[in-house]
Amino acid sequence: MWPPWVGGGPSEQGGHIGPPLQSASRVKPPWVTIPPVQSPLKSFFLLALLATPVLAQVPSGWRRIDIPTTGSYLLRYVPSTLDTTKPVPVVLFFHGSNGSPEDYQSFVFPAADKAGCVVVMPKSASSVGWGTGNDAQTVTEALRLVREEMPVDDQRVAVAGHSAGGAWAYLVAYGSSTYSAVFTLSAPFYAVSSLADAHYKPPIRMYYGTTDPNYTAARPSLEAQWGRLGVPWEEDVQTGFGHNTWPAGSLADGFRFLVGKSRADGGCVADATHLCLQKGRFRVEASWDANGTSGKGQIVPGASADSGLLWFFAPDNWELMVKVLDGCPVNGHYWVFAAGTTDVHYVLTVTDTLTGGAARYENPAGKASAAVTDVSAFQTCP
Repeated sequence: MWPPWVGGGPSEQGGHIGPPLQSASRVKPPWVTIPPVQSPLKSFFLLALLATPVLAQVPSGWRRIDIPTTGSYLLRYVPSTLDTTKPVPVVLFFHGSNGSPEDYQSFVFPAADKAGCVVVMPKSASSVGWGTGNDAQTVTEALRLVREEMPVDDQRVAVAGHSAGGAWAYLVAYGSSTYSAVFTLSAPFYAVSSLADAHYKPPIRMYYGTTDPNYTAARPSLEAQWGRLGVPWEEDVQTGFGHNTWPAGSLADGFRFLVGKSRADGGCVADATHLCLQKGRFRVEASWDANGTSGKGQIVPGASADSGLLWFFAPDNWELMVKVLDGCPVNGHYWVFAAGTTDVHYVLTVTDTLTGGAARYENPAGKASAAVTDVSAFQTCP
């Protein structure tokens, strides 16, 4: 159960009402139509062109989008100056307990304008806060539906929230390998025992007013928690403000903080047991066991941009070769190819550090390793 809001709805000095809300369903980019031509060669290239969507500028302002799979909805805001024909940074903002996305429209859009980002505000399943029902699916679907409208910069998808929504933001961020940064307003304390992704730790910025009960009840514990986990953190403390109030500049500064962070700053970190391929996007690792012993696959020095080698027992006894290839122009997927020269039990894991998705390949003990030719490994282009 999530804590209720303290006091009434949110307020901000200097806030004002944004562009009118539009009720609409999803919008997909238009497609190019070209009259047929006679030349077979020209027809081939034109057919390839027809298969590629031409992105149009998404209308600015607010739009409500229903989420049929969970029965929820989201409010999406696009600044008028943002070019949505190119990958855009996105901030997922979670409302507080007993609240709704509509409560935050007038506060959020000026911050989004100044930071230059799209804001996505989904509605929770329960009025008491987040983390009940199908909230996790709602968040996943919200991002998917926005991606249908416009290209998203997957390295700059951040989370933010107020009160219980702020706690949900950091719990979601540190329980996955998806988000680039966290910004919380008046968040309560919840324990985070470990991080889902040890290779990238999303930095967090916390806002508190000094008259907010969470300033003394939650803030010190959260600071200690981030220090213990090695999470970079900073804070904005404002004298005289409460749980549901903040200066106009605090929200804008928080959004600028989010947009300024990128998972590309971390990505895959190569070391003795991790191979980084395709410009550091994909992390490759393997574990093995044989005759009562076990260990991690060790990386053979000299990997290329898309392939590498691993050894299990001795540096001069190579066991496994792995490739991650960009098959996006061919079938819209990244491919994983692997070949082993062993019959021991091993598990090969390839992780897309941008999305957190992973492909797992296992060889049973006593069986000669079969070749892996997975041309549908990751449907995460580009």
